[in-house]
Order: sequence, then C-alpha cells, then structure tokens
Amino acid sequence: MKISNKQQLDEVQAFELIFRKYYVRLCGFANKFIANTAEAEEIVQEVFLNIWAKKDQLTLNNEIKPYLFKSVQNLCFNFIEHQKVIDNYYSVIEVVYKNQKEDFDTYESVLFTEFQTKVNEAIGSLPEECRKIFRMSREDGLKYAEIADKLGLSVKTVETQMSRALSKLKTELKDYLCILIIGLFLNN
Repeated sequence: MKISNKQQLDEVQAFELIFRKYYVRLCGFANKFIANTAEAEEIVQEVFLNIWAKKDQLTLNNEIKPYLFKSVQNLCFNFIEHQKVIDNYYSVIEVVYKNQKEDFDTYESVLFTEFQTKVNEAIGSLPEECRKIFRMSREDGLKYAEIADKLGLSVKTVETQMSRALSKLKTELKDYLCILIIGLFLNN
C-alpha cells in the first residue's frame, strides 16, 4: 500500500504535536527516577525515536499518554539497572587497584627495609676509622675539613678514607643498585 505525501505530512505533524505536548513533562517524569537532567532528556528522546521507528506497527487508539509514560518509566528502570552494573564494575576495579597498591606499598616497604639492612651491614663491615669518617660525613653532614679538624687528620686522609668507603659500599650494594634506581623512578 502506497502512502501519499499528504498522509506522511499528517503523520509528521501529529508526531510533532505529541512531541511538543509531552516532551517537557516526560523529561520531568524521567528526571524524578534518575535525577539526571541530561540522561532524562536522552531517555525521552529515545522513546520518541522508538515511536517514530514503529509508527506503522503501533495502534494506540488515543492512548498515547499512558504509552509514553510507561515507555519512559521502563527506560528509566533499564538505565538505573545499567548504572548499578557500571557502579559495581567500578567498585570492583577500585578494590583491585587499592589492593594492588597496598601490595606494592608493602613490597616497597619490605624492599626498603631489606636494602637498609644491607646498607647498615656494608657500613658495619668498613674498617673502624673509615666507618667513623663515613658516618660523620653522611649521618652528621660534616664537610671533609670539619671531619679532619675533629679527628686531627689531614683533609687528604679524610678524602682517601671516604673514597675507600664509597668504593666498598658500591661493591657490596651493587645487586641493589638496579632496584634502587627503579624505586626512584616509580616514586616520581
């Protein structure tokens, strides 16, 4: 059966009339369910698009209002259910991320403790005079001249002892150098 241009024009005008009459009310109705104006408008527009797409199959017999409101309500319920799924998904992602971060933080902490123990052992293995000079420099923050003055040594002797200490520590801690560098990059 062929539809005339007049009949098509009548359908468009009828659809436009229904749209103008109910659009704002349907948006308000949808917004009561989902409390999101933009999404409410999307839902109402989807209802009207569905009606237009099925206009040849729908027989509403002047019952368009209840059909529109029920359609909007159903799409709102679908939207709410979909949001629950999305919220659950993000909750799971957040828990997994948090647990991985806690595991990583724990791993970093254990690694740092192990590294600190190795550093202390390496410093403890230095000869007494060398260890004393190293600690005065690194822990007390003294300059070579200040250390030399306090210990009654030449600055050159302090420099030599510090060079020996750093060389021995470098050798003792070489296995941890890569881990230390990675840790520095991860924290930035």
